[in-house]
Amino acid sequence: MSDKLQLVYFDVRGRAEFLRLLLHATGQPFEDVRVSFEAWPQRKSEAPYGKLPYLEYKGKKYGQSLAIGPFLARKFGMYGKTEEDGLRIDEVTHLVDDFRLNIRAWRMEQDPQKKAELIKKMKEDAIPCYLVYFKNLLAENSDTGFFVGNSVTLADVMVYDIIDTMMSFDPEEKLTRYPALQKLRQNVENIPAVKEYLKNRPTTTI
Repeated sequence: MSDKLQLVYFDVRGRAEFLRLLLHATGQPFEDVRVSFEAWPQRKSEAPYGKLPYLEYKGKKYGQSLAIGPFLARKFGMYGKTEEDGLRIDEVTHLVDDFRLNIRAWRMEQDPQKKAELIKKMKEDAIPCYLVYFKNLLAENSDTGFFVGNSVTLADVMVYDIIDTMMSFDPEEKLTRYPALQKLRQNVENIPAVKEYLKNRPTTTI
């Protein structure tokens, strides 16, 4: 039975991009399977719970990105060195998921006026709030640009990805007030395999 990793998701960034980044950061070979929206109805029955993303490993399929991420991080040494490191990484992971819900809420709104109000609230409230949360947590690790230790972990990759998403919604936010977050982005981008992936990454709208 093959140990090859296969990550299956739509041909967008969405809820699987941090997993792609994480796998590139580990240097592990994997198959990045991208399903078109047109093909999805025919393939939906293949996916656990009828949802993407999922990871196929050793002949089994595993769903839920927030379960897949920690599994990969622990397996490939990107989950810190102590139980406390793992706790901090979990904390950041769930903060990122909360942030994602906050900055994507407007996309479901059909009324133009309500959508504009949600975007304004996102830019004025949610984005500054979560950036400060991340900044303060980074400060607890001596502003190294890592949430724990002195190397990239799952937490750093997830925050890198959510900031990427945020900046696509709010391009005026350049992180000039958050040098620790700028350093985190540099730390992730300095990983050779990540740098190569970003250089050739498909352009998608989400």
